[in-house]
Order: sequence, then structure tokens, then C-alpha cells
Amino acid sequence: MSVRGDRIAVDGTTRFLVFLSYFDGVRRAQAGDPAPDLAFVAPFVDGIRVLPNWWASTCPLRSGADTLIDLDGAIRPGSWAALERLLDASVAHGLIVDVSFTRETVTDNAVPARALAPGLYERALVELVGSDAYLKGRYPNVLVDVQNEWERFADAQTIERLLARVHQADPSRVLTASVSGERYRVAGRDIPTMLAAYHDPRGPEWFSRAVVSGAVAAIRQQVSQPIYLQEPMPWGTVCDGQVHDESPEHHRTALEAARGAGAAAWTFHTRLTFDLAGESLAEKVRRAEHAGLSRALGMLRDV
Repeated sequence: MSVRGDRIAVDGTTRFLVFLSYFDGVRRAQAGDPAPDLAFVAPFVDGIRVLPNWWASTCPLRSGADTLIDLDGAIRPGSWAALERLLDASVAHGLIVDVSFTRETVTDNAVPARALAPGLYERALVELVGSDAYLKGRYPNVLVDVQNEWERFADAQTIERLLARVHQADPSRVLTASVSGERYRVAGRDIPTMLAAYHDPRGPEWFSRAVVSGAVAAIRQQVSQPIYLQEPMPWGTVCDGQVHDESPEHHRTALEAARGAGAAAWTFHTRLTFDLAGESLAEKVRRAEHAGLSRALGMLRDV
């Protein structure tokens, strides 16, 4: 995978890419073989998005003792082995993997919580990306988001330093630093392997061609990087009162609008993957109550 102008190239050919949220994928790999899930999703999407430091619980928020990076900035061998299994399975099924890192999800669960320090986090990411014991020279199907929604958890100076150091550790690795909110904030402008990943606003018309194309156009005014709509309106809820949209037609319209507006990639974002430790995604989708999601996946395939 590489960056070609404002597009993403896979095996030398530029393609519009569709991802599926698979946030708790490392715990699925810890619990068992991730291959059945990847075999299930491969006909529908080009890749998955996994967060290896994901919360053990989101309602209430609780950090796990199995995050890839621990509170001291060390890489947990067991969690790395699980991520390796997931990445190996992704290669076998021809899937791209967006490995999105999060510092704020690694805490001591105290009140107030002590989170992983930025310097230790930076050291761990440089090691993961820059060491041949981990990603360096391996898994060309992997892109790295160095900090999910960075503007919420870091300042511009910190994220620019982090991006520069990770890029220096492996100049060939495709990188991003995702942004949420009402407007896109540029980071890594001079990094040639950089994507502009944006979590576009989740208003009532989030899926409309006007709203999606407006978001893409606003980013294009700032950067020439490939635009990746990485985390749009979610399907499903895990906490009371969460905004969501379970209309297959709306998600299909958003996908078509993103492609038509010139984005390079788009994600079908579902909270169904926020907890995969006890049950696989394939098992969840096959339940009768998730028939709508199954229909939505079919629409993605048709698009």
C-alpha cells in the first residue's frame, strides 16, 4: 500500500477503499482464531480498522490489562502475538488493516485516572513501527493512525513531533493522525505517506451528498493528501443516548457520496465491534436482530 497523489494504491493500483470498524479485533484474536470473521467480511469490504489499545469497557469507560501498550509504555508480548495473528489472517484474506492507536485508553482506572504519558506513548509507537520485531519491513497492507482524534488528546506540536518520529522510523509506512469535530485540522502536511483521516460530523443529514461532498471539499482546500472518511455515523449503540443510524440506505448513500466527491477511502462504522472478546462479529451479524446490518453489508458489496 502506498500514497499516489490524492489516492491510495494497493499492489501498485489506485483504488477507492471501503473499511469496516473492527475495534476490538485484538481481543477477538486473543479469544480464538480471527480468520472466520475476516472470511465473513472480506466479500464486503477492502479492509478493517482495529484499535489495539481499545477500552475493555465503554459503559463505563475502563482500561484493560491487555492493551498492546501498557501504562509504562511497554509492548505486551501476548497482545502483540494476538495482533500478529490478526494481521496474518488479514494478509491471507486480502484485507488492508488500519491500525489506529489511542493513548487515552491506557489508564490505571483510578479516579481521576492516570493515562499513558505522551513521551512513553511516542517511544512505544516508534518501536512498533520502526523495529523489524514488529511492523518494520512487514505487513505492507497496514496503515497506522498514530492517534485517534488527536485534537482531543494532544496539541499540534506534540502530534507533529509524533508523526515526524514515526515517519522517520519507517519512511515507507502509510500514516495518518485522525481528526474529529466540525472542521479538519491539518497535521503531517510534509509527510509524503500521509492520509487526511476525518471523522465527519454526525448530524441528521450526515449521509447526504451535499454534506459528505462539503466535508471532502473543505479538506481538499487544505491538503492534497488522500482523504479518508474514517469514522462516520455509527451503526448501533452500546451506551444509552448514543447517536446512531441503522438505515442501510443511508450508509450506502454516504459511501456513494464519498466516492463521488473524490475521497480515497470510507468506513462503515459499527459499534457492534466494540466488544468482540466473547462473540465474533460473524456470530453477531447472523442474529435475527441484526438483519439490517447484514443488509447494509450487502449494499456495500453491491456498490
